[in-house]
Amino acid sequence: MRTLLTALTTLLLAGSLSAQSYTVFIHGKSGKNHNGIGTTDVNSYWGSSVNSVSGNRIFIGYDGTTDPRTYGSSRAQTNISTGLTNYCKAGKSCKIVCHSAGCYAIEYWLSNLGSTASAKGFNITKVTALAAASGGSELANALNGITFGFGGNAMDKSLIVTTARGAFNHNNTGGVAVNHVPGYKGMFGASAILPGEDDYAVAYHSSCGYNRAGGLNKCQSSLTQYEGLWPFGSNRTYTQYSGHYRAPSVSSTGLYLDHGQIKTEGWR
Repeated sequence: MRTLLTALTTLLLAGSLSAQSYTVFIHGKSGKNHNGIGTTDVNSYWGSSVNSVSGNRIFIGYDGTTDPRTYGSSRAQTNISTGLTNYCKAGKSCKIVCHSAGCYAIEYWLSNLGSTASAKGFNITKVTALAAASGGSELANALNGITFGFGGNAMDKSLIVTTARGAFNHNNTGGVAVNHVPGYKGMFGASAILPGEDDYAVAYHSSCGYNRAGGLNKCQSSLTQYEGLWPFGSNRTYTQYSGHYRAPSVSSTGLYLDHGQIKTEGWR
């Protein structure tokens, strides 16, 4: 009897010791190749910003000039599949922190799972989406327009607003909550192109996970505003996609941070 109890205790202890949790960082647009899966932030996309997050940290990197929806060597979808299989299954759990087009990449991956993440064996507690570019950016539209479609790399083209919004079913998050953290510290020039509040790279319609593009200054589940010249305008309602929320620790006005500064908010 004592031998049996000892064996059971050993098994229980082994199980508790093997269970680990990770924060997985997925980067956005970059002129560098950050290809790699592991504890190294290849080519230092995140820098010291990850220090706001304690515990085990994992970085999923890829070529930051490529379309975040693509598979292959140094591509986002292949590395996300490999990384999350390694660190979010078999008794391991993870929280995902994405930035900008990295949110586009993970949302695309979740929407194409074919089921919920848990049903597929993944233990993903949530996604903290920092300045999500999954709704596209009007800056990509402008670049595409002024170069008549010849300018920009594959990442830039993927960020055209109609392309990003039509790329996948944004309402399908694989059963994982996507918590948005938007910033409103804009920049002269860029903010003249981006509608509503922005962080100089993406506007609130994208960084808050709204179901349509528009000029918005609040991040909340639903927002109705009058648009157009009175008396010819009308009320228009914007709602967040299913499974998308404002991070609970952030107010509806967002954070006075720009697109780069918001990388420090992964702790939310």
